[in-house]
Amino acid sequence: MPILEEVGEATQVRVGASAPLELMWILHNLQAKHVLNGPYASLERLRADMQPKVASFWADGVRGYTETIVLAERSGTTLDLDLDRYFEKLDEAIEMVDGGLSLLSERPSERVAFQTRVKRLREDRDLRGKYRSLLLSAWEPFRAEWEASGRRAAGDAAIEWARMVDEGTGYRTLLDRPHVWPGRPELEELAESALAEGRMVLSPGWFFGVIHVVEVDGTVYLGRGVRTEDQDAVRRETATRVAGNLKALADPTRLGILLWLAKHPASVTEIASHFELSQPTVSGHIQLLRDAGLLEDRLAGRRSKLIVARERLKGLIGDAEESMLRLFPHE
Repeated sequence: MPILEEVGEATQVRVGASAPLELMWILHNLQAKHVLNGPYASLERLRADMQPKVASFWADGVRGYTETIVLAERSGTTLDLDLDRYFEKLDEAIEMVDGGLSLLSERPSERVAFQTRVKRLREDRDLRGKYRSLLLSAWEPFRAEWEASGRRAAGDAAIEWARMVDEGTGYRTLLDRPHVWPGRPELEELAESALAEGRMVLSPGWFFGVIHVVEVDGTVYLGRGVRTEDQDAVRRETATRVAGNLKALADPTRLGILLWLAKHPASVTEIASHFELSQPTVSGHIQLLRDAGLLEDRLAGRRSKLIVARERLKGLIGDAEESMLRLFPHE
């Protein structure tokens, strides 16, 4: 990959806080299956109540609400610091999205899912009303926190980031990451292209997590959370998350199944036969691998075979490495 000099990024990178991106992150966090603590503790009570509803609203197997940013882009509200205009223009934005979505930051299957969501909203006004209600029920409990603390913190961070960009600081430094997204080199290329062509927007956020990358109509939005972190809480959260993510790989038999499937797509019956295990035992291993997002189904004739989600595996291992190394002293 060509290496671009960090000097000169000042004229190519926009910086701004974003209420719609805060909403996207709130919805993402409310879908979490684990307890939210540390910087996200204020979201935990609502997550405990709303998680099933937020996670099942679309029932398409794709996590997140990236289509909210598509709608923000269509309504010209992506960098607004409140959501008043966003909700005022929501119907108009939905009607405007009548073609394919670029969303180059998403995998092809996710892109199709987000496009289908917007199509359904355009065609079903009852669903649109429920969607608006869902977004409002996710945003309103945190509006006061955003207005009292978050908006100023994100805005101040945006001013500081803009100053650093003017002085030649690179976007990876501001994102506090040596790589945009471990295991997804296409996102590195997407970011570099956006940088070179002046299509990059950096956003510090109050409710944000580690990083987001969202491409809409050529603009690439990148951002990370900027709350002051309790380092003990960060270490606990990192340990819990990494251990949970790697649990699927912690059993030798389960890892053996995954490695075998890398070259031999197979059904549960075929796996059981090859490893001389009972089908219930294999099904248990497969369920854990599925829950970790490491397996996908592929049709072979009329039968479905299990295959390894290679990019997800690379991302899981890369995230574990990067999350832990961030807590080590810089060399």
